[in-house]
Amino acid sequence: DTPAPLAESCDESTVSDNDATELNLSSSTVLSDRLRTLDFWGQFKRLKKLDLNNNGLTALPSDFQALAPSLEILFLGENKFKVIPECIGKLHRLRMLSFRGNCLTELSSLNLPSSSLVWLILTNNQISKIDPNVGALKLLRKLMLSHNKITSVPPEIGECKDLELIRLASNEIHVPLPIEFLTLPKLAWIALAGNPITHCPQTREKEILKSSVSYDESDILGYGASGTVYRGKHNGKDVAVKIFKRQSCGSDGNPEDEAAVNALVDHPLAVSAHGVFLSDDNEGGKIHEGMVMELLQGAEALGKVPSFTTVARDAGPSDSAKFLSKEECLSIVWNVATALEHVHSSARVVNGDVYLHNILRCGEGVAKVSDWGASFVYDGDADDSALFEAIETLAFGRLVQDLFDWHLDVAVPDSTEPADFLGRSRGKTTLERGPFYDLISLILQPQLLERPSFGCIKEKLALMPEFENAKLSTTKP
Repeated sequence: DTPAPLAESCDESTVSDNDATELNLSSSTVLSDRLRTLDFWGQFKRLKKLDLNNNGLTALPSDFQALAPSLEILFLGENKFKVIPECIGKLHRLRMLSFRGNCLTELSSLNLPSSSLVWLILTNNQISKIDPNVGALKLLRKLMLSHNKITSVPPEIGECKDLELIRLASNEIHVPLPIEFLTLPKLAWIALAGNPITHCPQTREKEILKSSVSYDESDILGYGASGTVYRGKHNGKDVAVKIFKRQSCGSDGNPEDEAAVNALVDHPLAVSAHGVFLSDDNEGGKIHEGMVMELLQGAEALGKVPSFTTVARDAGPSDSAKFLSKEECLSIVWNVATALEHVHSSARVVNGDVYLHNILRCGEGVAKVSDWGASFVYDGDADDSALFEAIETLAFGRLVQDLFDWHLDVAVPDSTEPADFLGRSRGKTTLERGPFYDLISLILQPQLLERPSFGCIKEKLALMPEFENAKLSTTKP
C-alpha cells in the first residue's frame, strides 16, 4: 500500500526527543504508558511522520491534535479502531493516512482532514458503506479500499476530481458503478477483482502439477503485495516461481484472481504465468499456492514505486534505467502499447497497475509488461467496457509522460491538470508537433470517451516513421 513507513522502532530515549521529525512507535512497548501522560503529544513541535501501527489502539488521546501544525503522514494500521477519531479531522496538514487492518465499518469524510488529505488507506477493514459525503475529499488522489464489504459506490465520489488511483478489489459490489465515478478525469489506475460485478474466469488451461516445481527459498528475485518470487525449476528448466502469501489481504486483491488473469494473458511482451499450481487448504479444498513464470535474465524495472511525495506517480527512473535514449523510450512505448492492446482486445483484461516500475527490461533490452496482481476481467458487452479501457489509456499516457520527462527532458501535452504539475513543464522542451503530439493530446485529456482505444493507439504508432525501429525490436528473443 505504501513506501516503507519509517525508521526502526523507537525506544524510551527517542520518544523524548522533542525535535524529532519522524517517530516509529509501531508495536511499541512504551506507547501505552506515555499516551496516558498529560500533554505527551504537545512536546513534538516538528513531527511530520508518525507510525502507530499494531498497538491495539481503539482511541486517541485528547491532546493528539497538538500535532496539527506539523504532522503530514500517519500510520494507524493493524489496530482496533471502529470509528475514525474526531481529532484526525483537526490535523490540517495531514496528507497520508492509513487505517489498514482495523474494524472500521464506514468511509465518511466527517472526521477526515478534507483540506489536506491526498492518500487514504482503508484496506482490510469491515467497511460496508461509503457515505455520500466522501465527495468532500476534493484533494484525494489515492484511495485504498480492497478487502472490505462494500456493496456499492455512491455517485458523489465523482466529486473527487483529483482521484487518480483506487483499489476496490475483494469487496461485495454487485450493482453497476456510477458513471460519475468511471468518468473521473484523472482516474488512471483501478482494481476491481473479487467483486460480483467482475468476472473471475474458471480455467485450468495453465494448471500444472505442484510436484513439477521446485524453488530455492534463499534465492529471492523480488517481493510483491501478494507474494515472493524465487529462482526455481519447472520440469528441470530454470524459471521464476511466485509463492502467494496465505490469506493475503493486499491492496490489489486475491491470489485466486491474479492466477485466473495470468491464465488469460499470453503475449511475448507480457510477463505472465506459464503455469499455476495448487495445494490443499485446511478445509479439504484447493487453493492457489503459486505460479511459474519465465526467468528473465538481467531483468530490471524501469521505474521506482510512488513515494510519499509523488503519491500516485512513480518516484523516478530506477537506478538501472536512469539514462535512456529516445530510441529506447520509443521502443518501450511501442511494446507497452502492443501488450495492452492484446490483453484488452483478446481477453478484456485491465492491468490496473500500468507503471514503469512494472515494466521489466530484460538483458536483451526488450521491455515487457509485468505484474497482473491488480488486474480484472470486464464484460466486453457492458456499457462501461469502453470506460475501463479509457481509464487504462490514461495510465499508459502517464507512462509516456514519465519517459519523456525523465529521459528526454520533454513535456508532452496534457490537459488533465495544470501544466506545471510536479514541475513537469518547467524548463522542459515542448514535444514537437506532429502525429505523436496529436495522439498524446488525445490520451492525456479529461474526456474519457474521446481517448483512443489501444487498438487505435497501436495502429497510429505503426504509421509513424519514428517507431519503425521500435517495431523491429520486438522480434528480439
